[in-house]
Amino acid sequence: MHRLLGETRKYAWGSRTLLPRFLGTSPDGDPQAELWLGAHPGAPARTPDGRTLIDLIAADPPRVLGTTVAERFGRRLPFLMKALAAAEPLSLQVHPTAERAREGFERENAAGIAVGSPTRNYQDASHKPELLYAVTRFEGMAGFRDVARSAEILRMLELPWADEMAGELLRGGADEALHRVVTEVLALGHGELTEMLEGLTKAARIAEERSHARRPPTSRWHRNRTAVGREAARLYAQTAALAERYPRDPGVLVTLLLNHVVLAPGEAVFLDAGMVHAYTSGFGIEIMAASDNVVRAGLTSKHVDIPELLEVADFRPVDPPLCAPDRVDAGLVRFRPGVEDFVLYVGDAPTDRLPATGPRILLVLDGHVEVGTDRDRDRAVLERGASVFVGADEGALQVTGDGRVAVGTVGG
Repeated sequence: MHRLLGETRKYAWGSRTLLPRFLGTSPDGDPQAELWLGAHPGAPARTPDGRTLIDLIAADPPRVLGTTVAERFGRRLPFLMKALAAAEPLSLQVHPTAERAREGFERENAAGIAVGSPTRNYQDASHKPELLYAVTRFEGMAGFRDVARSAEILRMLELPWADEMAGELLRGGADEALHRVVTEVLALGHGELTEMLEGLTKAARIAEERSHARRPPTSRWHRNRTAVGREAARLYAQTAALAERYPRDPGVLVTLLLNHVVLAPGEAVFLDAGMVHAYTSGFGIEIMAASDNVVRAGLTSKHVDIPELLEVADFRPVDPPLCAPDRVDAGLVRFRPGVEDFVLYVGDAPTDRLPATGPRILLVLDGHVEVGTDRDRDRAVLERGASVFVGADEGALQVTGDGRVAVGTVGG
């Protein structure tokens, strides 16, 4: 069992307070977005003696990872955990399948783009399915909404271009229509786009005013004071805020077609390969395949590759991709989205029902706990924000105290 020191990544969308508060450190004035806990070469966690988790695994993969995991995934930890703190929207993005990741990685290598370059889409050859567990209220957008519902929401804007887009969504198959509409939106020129975003902002303001009127005028908005209308109100406000922040970004209009997802603390969302998404606010724990592959289409100052996103994205409409947990024991749940790279346990101490085999990373979400294993007689005393790596040869975990922990391990 080894204490871990994760690397904090500073991105513009990060919170200045959430991660420092979680880690018990002083804010430094910069936005702190992610804490990485894993063995990805981009930012491997370290042990107190200075070794990286990569070094630890490389010294004896079968012992540290377990023979089964080492045979399935090679000499690497197949999952990566992060604490994520979003104060502003992340980029509109998608993650690749394993096959697409391998192809893209080789293609960019052949083009002479250095690994680590900000102009790469593919920093490694792995796919990147991911699950986010909400520690606080967490908002985002994930997956394309049912086209009939999106058409209804668009028409409530009472704008000519929105009516036209709604009609396009209902022509032909849903996935083909979405691909066609998104392609056209992302190709808009600045003049036309600016006019559309200005109209959207005004329409959102009018909708907000009408929703509070005692005797509202006759309109599509007030003929539809239903769940769709309430969803539209939230969506318009969100999209108008994005339009003010990104006044020349066509990705803003794409968000009108995505499911608006709001997670309460304790809920989770699973994003499989190809699912277009963007987180907007909140603090949560992510677990994903050990990859840093991101293809972006907008809402960012980072590298954008619209043609690649249109190839990688899955345009089939889906419901909001919530991931329901299995109940393991009183106070302990397991999120198992059906991928072999990872599974996440979240529970209260005391518990002895945590995974007993395989490589594991334990992160304290709240309170104070003591962690021990079958082999290690020393018990690590940990508080919120602290983490440990437990090798496969350490045996079962025992957690006591008064706190809550998240434990990531390899999926079954």
